[in-house]
Amino acid sequence: MPVKPVELVGIEDVLHGLSFIDEDMHAKIRIAIKAPMMGVANKAKGFVPGQVLSGWSKPISGDINYKPFPKYNPATIRAGIGYNDGENQTYKNGFKVSNYVYNVSAAGRIYETAGRLNPQGRAPFTSIHAEGAGVVAYKDTRGRSKARSTDSYDSNNPFAGYQFVTAMGSLTSQTRFKGQVGGASRKTKGRLIYKAWSQDSVKVYTAIVDAINSTATKFNKSTQVKKKVA
Repeated sequence: MPVKPVELVGIEDVLHGLSFIDEDMHAKIRIAIKAPMMGVANKAKGFVPGQVLSGWSKPISGDINYKPFPKYNPATIRAGIGYNDGENQTYKNGFKVSNYVYNVSAAGRIYETAGRLNPQGRAPFTSIHAEGAGVVAYKDTRGRSKARSTDSYDSNNPFAGYQFVTAMGSLTSQTRFKGQVGGASRKTKGRLIYKAWSQDSVKVYTAIVDAINSTATKFNKSTQVKKKVA
């Protein structure tokens, strides 16, 4: 029994569609996430406290001849937080959307990340006694005995680091979602952008998924392959 040849109609449409699907998806994602990403930036600005430790917001003396520790100014920090839609890049195994919320002021970055490495600041003293030239032995607030060079403690207040970090409040970890690759680290914790992201990231992910689905639906409708029996 002879077999009837089958011709696939629409292959050219499919191949043509593949050439623009990435560009269409990039455009849709960029548009879709703009509002929720700006929402993250605005929420982060709302987390900037009006007051911190009084010493951090004092005016910087004009008589010093070294780069001073950045002064805390809530208005400057809020002005340094914003959204950039970046440039999307295509790779052989997919594409990367580099849209991001930024925090660029020096004091803002300090407030965002202080305590990531040492949650209680540099180990404070509870007792000190000489143990040799230039070295002290002490117990920290957890009762652990340690020794360290006195050169690393040039502050008149050995509890300064502890007071500085703990006065800011706890760091918020980045929200993880199902299927996320890579483990959590201290670099994914913060008090402004990361705190806002932990609350609103689901809105961004939802917008991305909706944009991808919209592109897929459009692609499927415009490039349907039909069988034509000769």
